[in-house]
Amino acid sequence: MIACGGGIATSSFAASEIEQIAKDAGVQVELHKDRIVNVPLIAHEFDLCCVTARYNQDVGAPVVQVNGLITGINEDKVRAEIKDKLVELANE
Repeated sequence: MIACGGGIATSSFAASEIEQIAKDAGVQVELHKDRIVNVPLIAHEFDLCCVTARYNQDVGAPVVQVNGLITGINEDKVRAEIKDKLVELANE
């Protein structure tokens, strides 16, 4: 799951970046874009929840803040965290 304010713009950009990270890591993913207000309602249905804003609520799935993919701030760290989570989930 990838969530942003409106469920369209930044989540679409993040989704394409996450797809590439997954591909480079050899992990197959199915992505679902949604609005951040829906995270507490549906995140538990997904293996991983990526959000484009600060989010600290427990939602029943690991949460990764991916705003670095949008802003470029700490982008390498964010990419590594996403890759590590995807590989970990793929190996479970």
